[in-house]
Amino acid sequence: MELKLENGKYVSGEYQGLLSLEGIDEIRQRILMKLCVKKGAFLPLPEYGSRLYSLSAFRPSLRPATAKQFVIEALSDEKDLELTELLLFEQGEGEILLEMSFLWKGSLEFGLETMI
Repeated sequence: MELKLENGKYVSGEYQGLLSLEGIDEIRQRILMKLCVKKGAFLPLPEYGSRLYSLSAFRPSLRPATAKQFVIEALSDEKDLELTELLLFEQGEGEILLEMSFLWKGSLEFGLETMI
């Protein structure tokens, strides 16, 4: 169980407590956090995060395969999670939209998207 975050802040519950996440919502938040944090930026855990921030340095033809590699690398400690599909869309001005599909615990499929 993890505490719910929105825009980097904990979310308060109805009675002043903090909201928590479980199951698929918990894994979604954990994935997004790992993908959005620059690898090496969190000093207590230097392996935490991803290298997706550097994707624009690669030739456009290499970006989809490189993005897939970076996502798999960032989520390597998530043993019950498998990346099944990754689509990359150039949005202009250096922004890239990633649409991903995952299989969790071998049976639950879900999608996520994030802008990098």
